[in-house]
Amino acid sequence: MSSRDDEQHEWGILRRQDMVAVAWKNGGGVTREVARERGDLPPGWRISVADLERWGAFSHFGGYRRHFGVLGANPVVLSFRDRRITLATGDVVVFDGDEPVACELPAGPSRALNLMFDPRRWQGSLVSCRSGSGSGSGSGSWPSPIADETLAERWFVLAQGRLDVGASSRGQEAIGPGDALRYPAEHGARAGGPRLCPADDGEHGVIGFDIQLKRRLLAPDGASVQQRF
Repeated sequence: MSSRDDEQHEWGILRRQDMVAVAWKNGGGVTREVARERGDLPPGWRISVADLERWGAFSHFGGYRRHFGVLGANPVVLSFRDRRITLATGDVVVFDGDEPVACELPAGPSRALNLMFDPRRWQGSLVSCRSGSGSGSGSGSWPSPIADETLAERWFVLAQGRLDVGASSRGQEAIGPGDALRYPAEHGARAGGPRLCPADDGEHGVIGFDIQLKRRLLAPDGASVQQRF
């Protein structure tokens, strides 16, 4: 990707090897940041990739909503107070950032994609996209372009397979597992920018995550979030 400080009308690719690794807040692992809200401290949202290498508890992020998707090839088991969930590549679960969660890796290390945001200021979604290997999604642009004037930020992160990225002014590029693509803020309004087309389905098809963020008004009490990422 050219720069995280690009103007909002630009798009670009952020390669996994260019994501800076930082220790988890609780010291139990490593996170690679994809993007965060610029300017505000603490930020209203953050997208990151976590390297899951051993069993352990997640850090607490009070006041945030957390969308967790499995990016790696191995399954991840999450234990909550009232439930236990096994997640495969492309699966997503949503929970509050201060909810106690323990992670197990029955088949070995894996990776996870995290979207965290302050729900008083932002609406966010992390949606799994699949193509090939009997998914019935067909060919052509993928995921679908959207027309939404309220969309503030949109990213796509690939879990498996390979995608060709086409755009009118930049020719053709490709992204692989762990790479992230940032859409321009006005992409939905003008239906321009990059298109993703499966180039190599591999044995298990192409799996990725479409991430969207929309700004919402502050809560009436205007309370600020104290917890830092």
